[in-house]
This record gives sequence, structure tokens and C-alpha cells, in this order.
Amino acid sequence: MIVFSCAIAGSDRISLESKAVKIARQHGKNLEIINFIDEMVKVANKTNPYINSKNIPNLDIENIRLLKENALKNIKTTIEENKKIDYIIDGHMSFWWRGGPLSLINSKDMRVLNPDFFISILNDPNNINKNLQKKKSWEDKTVDEYEIALWSELELYTADLISNSINRKNYVIGSKEDPNTLYELIYRPDKPKAYISYTIEHRKSGYEALERFIKKIKKYLIVFNPKAVDIDAYKENANERTKNLIFNQTVRRDFHLVDQTDITIVYLSDLVYSSGVDGERMHAHFTGKKVLLYFPFEKYSPFTPYFVDNMFKSEADLIKEIKELSKKYRLKQKQ
Repeated sequence: MIVFSCAIAGSDRISLESKAVKIARQHGKNLEIINFIDEMVKVANKTNPYINSKNIPNLDIENIRLLKENALKNIKTTIEENKKIDYIIDGHMSFWWRGGPLSLINSKDMRVLNPDFFISILNDPNNINKNLQKKKSWEDKTVDEYEIALWSELELYTADLISNSINRKNYVIGSKEDPNTLYELIYRPDKPKAYISYTIEHRKSGYEALERFIKKIKKYLIVFNPKAVDIDAYKENANERTKNLIFNQTVRRDFHLVDQTDITIVYLSDLVYSSGVDGERMHAHFTGKKVLLYFPFEKYSPFTPYFVDNMFKSEADLIKEIKELSKKYRLKQKQ
């Protein structure tokens, strides 16, 4: 199994990947991480000891291309010599350098590695900015949060293009996602994937119920949670230009999460209106996804059940349906 993991610098991707590796080893799996940029630096250092991850984007395009191609060959050799090991190849699809994009990976490169699937790890620009300020490799650089958001968009867009070009899936994962989600993406193809849609403005009691529910359904589903990327910092006291960009990216990201899953589960334990939930269930409905709604209230609008396949007043009944769908999915995978 080979997974190509991409994200921009400062995204906490290594932390999520490392936790997934730890879980894999606890289950007797042999999973390792290869850092693509480090491999490029190793190639460069054979002739130039001054090249490092900090200054490699300063090289001309032809030098970067040669380093990349040799690093890919070395990684491919490592994989072929260790067939009993699964790998996460960690890297960037692009750089945002001196105020503009710098392409790094293309479809030809990915045909060399031939990953089973891609993951794009996302974090919010506010946290990324704080992380970059702590990194020595970025201490003399100025990248504002608007540029960070642009780089994130470029990285995800490029990953989608390249994964599609070689007929592979690209899964978006929030940096604060449960690492079991990544582990199960790699090792549990028998489990259906689900997006959990809910009102972000839940009361505390609502969140407690939601978290208990998510924990229960993870027995049967690989669950993607939109709160794994936190944009709270942009709801107040944010530059309008940056805020609008982050908000638009949030909608596209959540739709991507819907698109990469088999089921959308709408959890409405609190009667708090959410345009986000409305948009997500309609997007899921119009793209042919199975949509299940938990709505434990007697009165509702004619629109409430219209864009869903089944509506449940009881969590127990919903979980029973999820369990049955999971069973059918496993049987189908075996055929």
C-alpha cells in the first residue's frame, strides 16, 4: 500500500501521519513515512552541501526537476526492496514562493510512484501561520494568511487534478481528524465512508450527544468530521478579503468531503438553523449520495425530509440502519 500525502508547510500533517503509523503498528501493520522533500535534499547534498528544505525552492526549475526525478527513483527503489512495508509518501504538490505558485509534482511523477490513493491534509491559515512562525526554516520569510489560504487552495486543486489523471482518489482530511480515520482509509477498505453534517452552533449538551453518536457509528463507518479544520478565528476580527476566501474554501472543502464518501449523515439534535447543513444535504442528494437524517422532533417542514433518503427520530433506529448499510457494503466489496 502506497499513500501520497500532501499538504502545505505548517499544516501539522506529520503529526497526523505519525499517529496513524503508531496505530498501524499496534495492529501489527508495518507502515512507514518517507518525506519527499528530505529525499530531494539528500540527492542535492551529494554535490551541494548547502541545499536544505529552507532554500530548495530558490533553485532554478531545471535543478528542481532533476532533484525531484532522482528522489522519486530512490523512493521507488526503497518501496520495491521492502514489499512487506506500507508507505506514506509525505510531500508537497507545490510551493507558494515569493508571492506566487511554484509547481513541484505532476502526473508523470505520480505514475512512477503509482500510489493507491492520495490524501490532502488541511489546516486553517491561522494555525498554519502560528506553526510557520515557530519553524526555523520560515523564520526569515513573510507569508500572510491570505497567501497561506491561496497555497492551500493550490495544493488541493493540484492534488485533485493529478489524482484524477491517474485514476486515483484524493481524500481530504482535516489536520485535527481522528488518526484512526487515516489508519482505516489504508487498512479498512471494507468499511463505507461517511460525512457527518451538523450545526456548528450546537449547545454544549448538543456537542456531547454528537460526540457520543460519532463514537458509536465509527464501529461501522469511516467518518470525516468538518470540525477537523477550525475556522472560528475568521468569524470575528478578520480581514474581509481573507475571511471571504476562507469561507468560500470551507464550502468547497465540505462538498469535497461529501463527494469522497458513500453516505452523508445529517445530525440535528438541536433546532438551530444551519445554512451549511442545508447546503450539504442538498449537495449530497443531488450527487446521488445516500442521505440519512436524525431529527428527533415531532414538527417539521415539508422541506425537512425532501432531500434525504430516510429520516429517523431515534438514534437507535439510525444506528441500526447504518449497521445494515455497512453489512451490505462489506458483502459487495467481497464480490
